[in-house]
Amino acid sequence: MTAQKTKKPKYKDYESALARLEEITEALESGEVKLEAALELYTEGLEIARYCGQKLAEAEKKIQIITENNGILTEENFDDEADA
Repeated sequence: MTAQKTKKPKYKDYESALARLEEITEALESGEVKLEAALELYTEGLEIARYCGQKLAEAEKKIQIITENNGILTEENFDDEADA
């Protein structure tokens, strides 16, 4: 009997996850995937979509806008700029 390992994602970054999500979408849209395989692909797609959404949220938090104020460079959070 083999011990179950923690399931690691099949993608190493946002771009590869998005590419896999596009592959899944194409396969499901083709209509040529059997029901069981379609359910597995759909589940994987949901996991990848969640991963991508999380990565985008993390990136948005990190975005900083550098502005010049009286000759001094300052950093402002992306959200602060959106309120202006």
